[in-house]
Amino acid sequence: MEKVLSAGYTELYEEFLAWQKPRVSQKGFISLKNLVVQLLLWLQEQDIDPLCLTVQEALEYKAAVASRVTKEGKPVSAGTCRNLLKGARSVFRFLVASGKRKSNPFIAVGFPRTEERISRNVLTEAQMNALLERLREFTNVENYKTHVVAELLYATGLRIGEAASLKPTDIDTRQRRVHVRQGKGGTPRVAFLTSYAAEVLEHYISRGRELVLGTYRGPRPQGHTLFCVGSPRLIHEMRDTLREACRDLELPVITCHGFRHSLGTHLLRGGCDMRHIQVILGHEKLRTTQIYTQVDKEDVKASLDAHHPRQWKKEGSL
Repeated sequence: MEKVLSAGYTELYEEFLAWQKPRVSQKGFISLKNLVVQLLLWLQEQDIDPLCLTVQEALEYKAAVASRVTKEGKPVSAGTCRNLLKGARSVFRFLVASGKRKSNPFIAVGFPRTEERISRNVLTEAQMNALLERLREFTNVENYKTHVVAELLYATGLRIGEAASLKPTDIDTRQRRVHVRQGKGGTPRVAFLTSYAAEVLEHYISRGRELVLGTYRGPRPQGHTLFCVGSPRLIHEMRDTLREACRDLELPVITCHGFRHSLGTHLLRGGCDMRHIQVILGHEKLRTTQIYTQVDKEDVKASLDAHHPRQWKKEGSL
């Protein structure tokens, strides 16, 4: 039987979501709703009034979260625990901001440490160039749009959700700027285009976008956006074309987010300053950007094995 929140907890849930919605992205808001429900259900089961929650009880919630298991019977990941605790901290931040509490007990609750790793969904510079050239050769309208989106993602490092929410007026090809009105966490920022990507976008906005709009029949609720569809539909369109192009070229299949990881990796290898990469990718903290240094460590080990004079001789070895 599905658990249901009682009236008091439901009221808090709705008040918090109304307060938080302008502060986060659409994707973040959907995720937050689930995290908050889990907190409130636990509070309800323990018969704890959120306005009276103590630090000790907040620690008990952390322990309860850490003891959970997945459907497969495995312990939940540190990342899942971290997200649940971040959701709880947000709820009590709201209670403090609204004057219903004097302090946030979850401030005293530490998050479990998670290992920050860069995705393996990264192409080399040569592979990326080959992929983009292949996408440029496609002749139908849908594949043409995929090429435009790919050039935008690889030039700016935008997340696919950020790209899907853009409007034509958010693109300034003359100044080579992209105005991201709602980035991660609901924070607006400015991204930057390469000269080549600016040319691609200029052509798309002035001529290609009308062709793309013409391929959609019936109501177009996202017709005001740059790419004419919402994030889920754009991801679906991109995935199919990218899979086809990568298989044609015998490359690892890249996802939309792989363009962002590839850009960060390639900029670092090319000698770009770490703080410039931070700005380009829109990272709030430099620590997040520094995960790309892990790639360099792998390169160093590969170079060491390739060039060190002391090599293991497989043939004729004793």
